[in-house]
Order: sequence, then structure tokens, then C-alpha cells
Amino acid sequence: MHMKLPVSLACVLIAFTTVAQKKTDSLTTKLDGIFSNYNNKSGPGVAAGIVQNGKTIFKKGYGLANLEYDIPITSPSIFDIASVSKQFAGLAISTLIQQGKISLSDDIHKYVPEVPDFGQTITINHLVHHTSGLRDWPEGLNVAGWRWNEDFSFDDIMRMIKHQKDLDFAPGSKYSYSNTGYNLLAVTVERVTGKSFREWTDENIFTPLKMVNSHFLDEESKLVKNMAYSYHKENDSYHKNMTGLTALGSSSLFTNVDDLCKWVLHFESRVSAKDPVYLRMLETVPLNNGEKNSYAFGLSLGEMSGLRTISHTGGWAGYRTVILNFPDEKLSIILLGNDASFNSYGAAADVARAVLGSKLKSTNNTISDKIKDQPTVPLKPEIARKQEGTYRLGDNWFVTLTLENGVLMTQANGEPKFSTAPKSDSTIWIDAYNASATFVKSKDGSINSLKYRGFVAPRIVPLKIDQALLGQYTGTYYSEEFETIYKIDYTNNKLMLHHMRLGDFELSPDIVLARAFSCGMGQMEFLTENGQVTGFKLSRGRVKNLKFVKL
Repeated sequence: MHMKLPVSLACVLIAFTTVAQKKTDSLTTKLDGIFSNYNNKSGPGVAAGIVQNGKTIFKKGYGLANLEYDIPITSPSIFDIASVSKQFAGLAISTLIQQGKISLSDDIHKYVPEVPDFGQTITINHLVHHTSGLRDWPEGLNVAGWRWNEDFSFDDIMRMIKHQKDLDFAPGSKYSYSNTGYNLLAVTVERVTGKSFREWTDENIFTPLKMVNSHFLDEESKLVKNMAYSYHKENDSYHKNMTGLTALGSSSLFTNVDDLCKWVLHFESRVSAKDPVYLRMLETVPLNNGEKNSYAFGLSLGEMSGLRTISHTGGWAGYRTVILNFPDEKLSIILLGNDASFNSYGAAADVARAVLGSKLKSTNNTISDKIKDQPTVPLKPEIARKQEGTYRLGDNWFVTLTLENGVLMTQANGEPKFSTAPKSDSTIWIDAYNASATFVKSKDGSINSLKYRGFVAPRIVPLKIDQALLGQYTGTYYSEEFETIYKIDYTNNKLMLHHMRLGDFELSPDIVLARAFSCGMGQMEFLTENGQVTGFKLSRGRVKNLKFVKL
């Protein structure tokens, strides 16, 4: 039996459908433009998903999931979402807290007694919010000799934790992103529930939400159906990223856009329903000194152009991923990429602007744009000579300006020289960085600092290096914590560091700190006793003051 609609109602429905279709077509056109670099059949790409107002409004794949067999990326394609995985460990912890099985104030030794006793309490709260002081395993294991293109197993991570001798800082005193902390949260889930982390998350998260293509990889050799492999570019050609990782809790969740759309819809609905488990996932805790820490339970709270955001990015091997939520706009953006050069968060911001329009203003640096557009003025040598010098932007990060052939040149340590263009007596434009820099004068008129991208870089007087003294640093050095040996020799007027597995690195003297050097492994500060070199401390990113003793 067919019911005939009144002509007026039929016209309304047709008009509504036409408007909705035009809106969808318009969004698709915008996103096709954003991902135009990947909308081809010769390279890796992106799987994109958009959820708005309780519905999935967009799902599409760009580029290839497998370059050897020309398999295209689609929304069911499986990616390693790397650190975006942390929110699921956060959910597991929040659930166990709600069930009364654990507390945020619990000492981690209650569940993982093999963590060394550092004389200071490390709580679950510290692990959740990245304030534990534990060394981060990616840089730590690399210092110990792991190459980036080989397997990093969960057992490797746990061995590193057991061998740690000192904390990077007192628990709760600083924020330092720590994958290691989230691996210990996964172990806590296992010890409390009696189930493996994969089993617990399968039974309590993925199966109930019908996320049938999602699981934490607990064995690197297991097969993953419909997987998008990751790639990086070298000399204009793509290469596979060869690595195996089973970093439960911090990473290693294999999933797709289809399942993550279900997840963000569920998350939004539970927050709206004021479910305490999910509300807790948005709670932050300040540092010991009261300073704000915006990291919650595997989620980072922030804002973009005045709009609140809940987000997390991920990067491992060639995978680059993001989930960006605008809770007040009921908008979630999911991007899963398999090209190491893909800027996932930047692309998500572009997608947000395409969806929200005028609600989300452009993030272009309008001040820099105005400076760039100003006319270049003639360089005054007497002013440029006063601007010459070295400025410190950060730890082991310096920029030196020199006047050469009538042009003020800038060179950051480890980079080539680039020309600058004067826009006024105090401001220059560096086209290579697409940024400006402004010189700041002291009361006596001398230049005392440089402003660059929000940094205030004080002017410094570089140390003079006595080449004759470099020989005192040669020798063999051993780290008991990482059970690894570095050798240093002085050849052809160069101080070189050697590691059996990692290769050779030239040591560059620090221009501020005496007895300090930098190389591809980090910054080294040599220790002396009675005038003799006894060892060094190595600091690198999220690994601080790792001790090496001279043998």
C-alpha cells in the first residue's frame, strides 16, 4: 500500500534534501582541497572522519594504505593511532576508580612493586597527568642502543623502568609527557583485574561499543587485517617504516575511522549524561606549586580561537594521528595518516575551519603577516654592527647574527646561514623561517635581547674553546642504568662519540656552559674530580642527567 504525499509536503522534502546534499557536497569539496596532496594513487595519505551534532557527517580516505599493492585508504583501514591511545588507558583507570578498586592517591608500588624506590612517592595521579619524573622510554631506549627502525617491546620498557636510578624531577613538581607512566597504568589495570590489558579493554570498552576493529597490539608479530602501513619520504621516494611496538597503555592501539566515530559519539553522550567516569577523564590537577597542568586522563584540554578543545595527537614510525574535539560545538575531527610528514593537528584545524566557518577564526599570525608586507628599508651598517652577536633561545638553542657583505645573516646552531631583511631599525624579517625578530635595547642603548616567535632570547658572550683541552674528554664511558658504553676520541681536530649500534656523532662545545657539549644523542655535561674527568651526565628531551662513568 502506497501513501501519496501532498504536493506541498513533497516539495518541502525535496528542497530539504537538496539543501542537505549541497551542504555535504560543499564540505566534501573543501576537504578534498585540504587533502589534495594525498588525493592521489601514488603515495600514502589520510583517513578522515567528522562527527557533528550526534551524527557522522563525513568519512573518506585519501591516498594509499599499501604502496606495494596500490591498496587505497578507506574509512575501515586500520592504523596504529600511537599516543591517541592514551585516552583509553585513561578510561580504564577512571573506571577502576569508580568501582572503588584503586585510588588516584595510591602509591604505584602497591600494584607494581618492581618500580625502584626513589625515596619519593609516585602516585597513580602523577602517572595520569605526566608529573611522575620517570624517564620516557622512547628516548631512553634509544640512548641505550635501540634503533628507531626496530622492535620496542613492552618487556623492554619494563626492564628500563626497573633499572632507572634517579627521577628526572620530584613527583608533582613538573609536567613532562611520559609514555612510561601510561605503560605503568596498563600494568596497574592488569594487576587489579587479573586480566591482560588487551583482554580488559576488549571486554569493557571495544566490544560493548561495537568497535570490532579495535585492539591493543600485545605481540608485534600478530597479523592485523586491513592495515595501513606507514611511510616516510627520502630523496623524493617513499620508504616503509619498519618497526614493531607493543607499548600497552601509551600507544599501540590499532583501530580505524569507523570505530573512532563510534567512540567520540559515545564519549560525548556520556559527558552530556554527566557520567562520573567520563567527567573524571576531563579533570586536571595543578603542579605542586599551583601552576596549571592542562593534561587530563589521556586528553589535553585547550582552546583554539576562543573555542574549547579536547584533543590528543599521536606519532610513531610514519603514523600521524589526531582526535580534535570542540565540545561546545558538538564537533569531533578524526584524522589518521600514514605519512611521516603529515601535520595531523594542523590539518585538523583546517578541517575545523572548513566546518565551523566564521566561528573559528584563521590561525594565521597576522602580526607577522603585517611585518612581512612592510617595505624593506636600507640596511644601516652602524646599526647592524650593534645587532651582531649570539642570542640564546633555549637550552642548547642559539642564534648568531653576523654582518656579511652588507647583509645581516642569521644562523641557528646546526643550521645553514640565512639572510635577513630590515623592516625598521629594530625589526628584521627572516624569509627562510617566515618570521620576524625584534631587537630589544637596554637603558644605555645597547642591544640586550632578541624577540622571536614569543621567545625572549638574551644576548650572550660565547665561551672561547681551547682546542688543546679537548683531549681530556677522550675515553670509554659506561652507564650502569642503561648498561651501555660510549667511546670518545679526538681525531682531525674533532671530538667524536661512538656507539657500537648507533654510530658516530661529533661533539659540539656548548657556547655558554664550560665542559658541556651537544651531539645527536643529547647534551653532555662532563664531571671532574681533582681536575680529572670522571664521567658525564647526558640529558635529552624527557631523559635528564643520565650518569656515565669514565672507565
